[in-house]
Amino acid sequence: MRAGAGLVVAAMAVAGAQSLAVAAEPSITPQLSAEIPSDIDVRLRDSIEAAAAPNWRIQVHRLFEQHAWATMVALSWPVDAAGAPLPGIGDAGPPRWSGWAEAFQVFKADGSPPDPWNGAGRSVPDIGAIEPPRQDGTVIGFEAVAAGPSVPPINSGDARVLHNLSAIGPRNVLDEVNQAFSSPVWDQNGNMVHYEILINEEQYDYIVENELYNVDGQVAFFRRQDRLDFPRGAFGTDRKGAIELKLAWKVMDPERDDLGRYVTMPAYVPSGPGDPHWQPAVMGLVGFHIAQKTESSPQWIWSTFEHVDNVEVDLLDTVTVNGAETPLLPSFNDPYCEWCPVNVVPAPGEDGVTRTQVTRLVPIMETTRRLNAQMRVLLAEHGSRLQYYELVGVQWPVFPELPPADPDDFPGAVTNKSGGEPFPTYLVNSVMETYSQNGNLPANRHQMAIAASDRPVFGTASCMGCHASAPSDDFSWIMIKAQPRRAQP
Repeated sequence: MRAGAGLVVAAMAVAGAQSLAVAAEPSITPQLSAEIPSDIDVRLRDSIEAAAAPNWRIQVHRLFEQHAWATMVALSWPVDAAGAPLPGIGDAGPPRWSGWAEAFQVFKADGSPPDPWNGAGRSVPDIGAIEPPRQDGTVIGFEAVAAGPSVPPINSGDARVLHNLSAIGPRNVLDEVNQAFSSPVWDQNGNMVHYEILINEEQYDYIVENELYNVDGQVAFFRRQDRLDFPRGAFGTDRKGAIELKLAWKVMDPERDDLGRYVTMPAYVPSGPGDPHWQPAVMGLVGFHIAQKTESSPQWIWSTFEHVDNVEVDLLDTVTVNGAETPLLPSFNDPYCEWCPVNVVPAPGEDGVTRTQVTRLVPIMETTRRLNAQMRVLLAEHGSRLQYYELVGVQWPVFPELPPADPDDFPGAVTNKSGGEPFPTYLVNSVMETYSQNGNLPANRHQMAIAASDRPVFGTASCMGCHASAPSDDFSWIMIKAQPRRAQP
């Protein structure tokens, strides 16, 4: 295992490929980059560890936090019609990730090959009896952000098709409203959150080349070798490694939401089980998971971002909605209902509206808050809506070679379920793992627990802990979406 860590250096990957050695409280350079970082600077990590300062993990953690922000910026960089980055992060254009493959394009219901990468059109999710979009011009919130009633065609790739809500589960409309292993979550307007899963080209190529997009191909693959091993990013190279994204979206209500504070996209969502059809809508980004497999982190680097208004705001602030100044309120928390139960599946209120009272059990680290403040100022200067987002945290393996703990090991079966000894132990996105924030429970009763002990522990979700349970054996739940290959007529 690697030993302790150092006193002074930290890298600022947001500035680009070169790292910057700075003092104990790292600062950022006034520069942003469209280049996706391949990994943290392992030389800086090693020098920090060699110095063996008492807070070495926090100093190394700062490298991963800066890597997370650099990745978020690069992934969100606006691109032109050919997919090339535009000059500035604040320029008008779709984000880079909008051209990545969605899970339903890769794992077809009939087990057929995925849509071509960057193909002219795309398939539409096969989720049963849902009908094509209606032609009556009905659009949820769209008029507030676009001229005219039209929405890009559902198979054009220019609108999101929000079918995949969870990294697991069957293909049906409920995929649109269920969190992973759990239930829907509603915002304070009474609308359910929708999710999607995307992968980058390196992971896409690995899946296609090994025919992992259907069950038959996976069976053949595991007859040839023991386990999956997705590509790894390597610092100082063009290899980015496998990257998976999970995005959370809320329906934008122009009567209640300030759309200027959100990254927004036109989308199609299921209208509901009573009259299922694709309903055009404008969606606002409220959560953003990034998982990247790298040489430094074979258990992947896990980072998660949220909109700053999700669960807590300054109640003295105001926003402009429909030309009128109105108090700013959280999207997923009623601050005037302190007695409301939190992070539980809600019942409809007296007005018939269902709202989830979401809170964050593990606060954002103070060092992360300082970095977020720096980044928000910088992004505001460049006119980017990313200024309204914050890094909740990043999780990484301290000792990548350390195997997973035995179920009888306490507290190891809680803190090192995944192997690699994650730091921090827990990482949660409040709108993606709302109901996984368990609090105090016996160790063997927490979600997906492997611990044999019934001793009480504080517990909440862990990216590495959850994904270590994936049957693919390489921290990816999307592989279980593969279906058997159907014989062609």
